[in-house]
Amino acid sequence: MAKKNLVIVESPAKAKTIEKILGKNYEVTASFGHIRDLPKSKIGVDIENNFEPSYSTIKGKGEITKALRALAKKSNKIYLASDPDREGEAIAWHIAHILKLDEGESNRIEFNEITKTAIKDAVKNPRKIDIDRVNAQQARRILDRLVGYKISPLLWKIISSNTSAGRVQSVALKLICDLEDSIKKFVPEVYWEVSGDFTGGINLNLNKIDNKKVDKIKDEEIIKQLKKEIPGKSFEVTSAKISDRSKKPPLPLKTSTLQQLASSYLGFSASKTMRVAQTLYEGLNIDGNQKGLITYMRTDSTRISDEAKESAKVFIEEKYGKEYVGNYTEKKGKGKIQDAHEAVRPTDVLLEPLKIEKHLNTDQFKLYRLIWERFIISQLAPVKFKQFELLTNYDKYQFRGVANKIIFDGYYKVFKGEDAIESVKFPSIKQGDALVLEKLGVKEGITKAPARLTESSLVKKLESEGIGRPSTYASIIETLKKREYVVSEGKSFVPTSLGYEVKENLQENFPHILNVKFTAGMEEKLDRIEEGELDWKETLKEFYDDLSKYLTVFEKKVEEMENRIIVSDVLCPCGKGKMLMKSGRFGRYLKCEDEECKEKFSLKGIDIPKEQIEKGEIIVNEIVQEREKLKRGKPTDVYTDKGANLFLKAGRFGSYLESENFAEDEIRTPLPSEVRKMLAENRVIEKDGVVQLNSILKKIEEEEAELIRKAGPCEKCGSPFEVKRGRWGKFLACTGYPECKNIRKLPNDKKKEANKKK
Repeated sequence: MAKKNLVIVESPAKAKTIEKILGKNYEVTASFGHIRDLPKSKIGVDIENNFEPSYSTIKGKGEITKALRALAKKSNKIYLASDPDREGEAIAWHIAHILKLDEGESNRIEFNEITKTAIKDAVKNPRKIDIDRVNAQQARRILDRLVGYKISPLLWKIISSNTSAGRVQSVALKLICDLEDSIKKFVPEVYWEVSGDFTGGINLNLNKIDNKKVDKIKDEEIIKQLKKEIPGKSFEVTSAKISDRSKKPPLPLKTSTLQQLASSYLGFSASKTMRVAQTLYEGLNIDGNQKGLITYMRTDSTRISDEAKESAKVFIEEKYGKEYVGNYTEKKGKGKIQDAHEAVRPTDVLLEPLKIEKHLNTDQFKLYRLIWERFIISQLAPVKFKQFELLTNYDKYQFRGVANKIIFDGYYKVFKGEDAIESVKFPSIKQGDALVLEKLGVKEGITKAPARLTESSLVKKLESEGIGRPSTYASIIETLKKREYVVSEGKSFVPTSLGYEVKENLQENFPHILNVKFTAGMEEKLDRIEEGELDWKETLKEFYDDLSKYLTVFEKKVEEMENRIIVSDVLCPCGKGKMLMKSGRFGRYLKCEDEECKEKFSLKGIDIPKEQIEKGEIIVNEIVQEREKLKRGKPTDVYTDKGANLFLKAGRFGSYLESENFAEDEIRTPLPSEVRKMLAENRVIEKDGVVQLNSILKKIEEEEAELIRKAGPCEKCGSPFEVKRGRWGKFLACTGYPECKNIRKLPNDKKKEANKKK
């Protein structure tokens, strides 16, 4: 029996799709991602020996490694087909190492999409492993390891063992904290915007005073002067010109744009977007054929292949007409990374979302539709319009207005964004005409603080600052949330006291690590390593020489802090003395100064001023006592059917109600989210030490009963509905579970209010 060719990819789903394309002479197997890495238990980098990494087989990957070796021995030729990026190149290099493949052999294949043409072309054109690309990945991995394993243990000693320092993650945290500081410092100002209603119903905006551009006027004296001097005056039309304009369609998707749009339009987190995109890339069963639906989803490029452009051209011509075909030309990327592979697009434009919806789950369909539609839009013709600009002058005042008239809708045929051009009829006005200012419009406003960062805007910010790469954004955000450095308020990130403390410690002791320009510069150096312009180990040495100076100073400071006794104003319940502040696995806590006493109070979430810690005396008694009181519970005006009083208590997942006879009746009730919010905002009355919740809960119960009544029985099984709460709020669920899983969305109250106002 003839030996088969072995193709090694990263995931089983990808293997399944490729094996069907290549046929019986090929065996395709998966490495399940990386098989070797730096060890978790130690730094794994010999700093003294020129930063030599010590790789070992990842725990749980022993059997996979053994199976790969066995398959390699009985194979004719081996192809390493991991993903087409640095990470994929490194995976191929590690596999080549464990299989003892010849470094000079052309056994590396890569493809931007999992289609028949792309896979077969890749197999025909194997290349050697790109060692520069591998070294760029090794450099990134070791840089991150040096920061994480050298700084984090010091943070554990002075804050908590749940903290960590990350080369890129810490800069992202700094951006969030710095913005929050700006919001706190922000002082609103009153401003005025001025417009004018002129003869013939023409509305223009104040443009210049004394040839100086005017936008928001913050001097009320100027407004008084305007009101006094110009109403009723005749303004001369100094310019009335019409020009031809066009508006290009949005560019095809790169990773960061995909993450931003999926967050804004679909409510997907960056990690969810990448997870769902991975399944679309690796392939799904479409009418009996395993197909990759999108190109590789980690890219900095907006480049589109000639073949894809041609297929889009044919599709657009047939569906919309020849005049709607665009002439898209991408911007040239900077270097290898920018233009490594194509933009994120569908592999086959004929696979329209609605045609294949039945083969996709809900999330896959939503994301695929977003990618497919953006690709088509990017290949459509620009919108063409005429723009009429009108300038009128009187004395030192100039008013300006612009009107647009669309003459060809171009990509608007398919998509109009929030910034869509409004088409109007042009007025019959020419230069030299006179227009009387009939009414002056003065609109007062108040300046707003900067908006907090959301997942979408954080990704955009990181990209614009040159921090990280597309493949890292999702993990950066997940780490910030997992470590509880930030919390989400709506969609916005708010730094926690823990996040602030980590940021301030790093800012003070490792200013270069938290320097945005330094971090962006390091990304550029990694790109240059990949391009063969820099030596990766020299880059590591330069970085570590600088880092070690700061480490030496910080280590001494941590040692001093560890030995410092920090006394609180909290008396221990044992009566033997005050409680001391300590740091542990779950953060800071209070422990009795008597070593034999086991009494402890958590300080998690309590913001303690740095000055108090440095002084060695912290003031937290009032907060701790209030928290402990809530833990023990407060009586409410709510009772069980048997007359037991329900107490309001604080738990891991927020406030809840628990029976005073819990040991006997085991009654514990979670509070509705709207009630928890009211409690957090101090909007619940407390009378004679009793929390007044009964009327609030009864009102919610009545509202929910009305919702159930209006919903009627389930249209699938006839059972009644019940109100449930999920991640996105309330919804109606059929009580015929598990046989019937019917659910109904409830209208969003905010949207209802907005519609009423409209």
